Amino acid sequence: MTNLEDVLAGLWAQLPGCRVTAVVGMDGLLVERHPSVAVGTALGSAPGGDELEYLAADLTTAFTLVGGELSKQLGSRVDELVALGESGGYLARRVDANLFVFVVVGATADLGVVRRSVAGVCEQLAAEFA
Repeated sequence: MTNLEDVLAGLWAQLPGCRVTAVVGMDGLLVERHPSVAVGTALGSAPGGDELEYLAADLTTAFTLVGGELSKQLGSRVDELVALGESGGYLARRVDANLFVFVVVGATADLGVVRRSVAGVCEQLAAEFA
């Protein structure tokens, strides 16, 4: 069985400007994160524990909302959400019907690299959990 902490640590290490990586259940609960709250706080770049839990819940709600009419209009389920701002962004991608991976990146992150890397991790986890 894959160690989620190791998978997330690997993803975090390969994405310059990455602040945090996480796996979240579609129930809105945080399953695993990297770096840990203590390390993230020490680095000063990762959201704190409570902030990350709120973010996980918000992203779950967003996936649920776009699962309705927007998915119907597209003709398929929405599997990826991206939110960008001046100081960075978020990318969330479904692993399966029950889990998604998300990353928080700084403004210098290359979105193409982030998308490909997260997609690869999601494929790996989907195969592992199948």
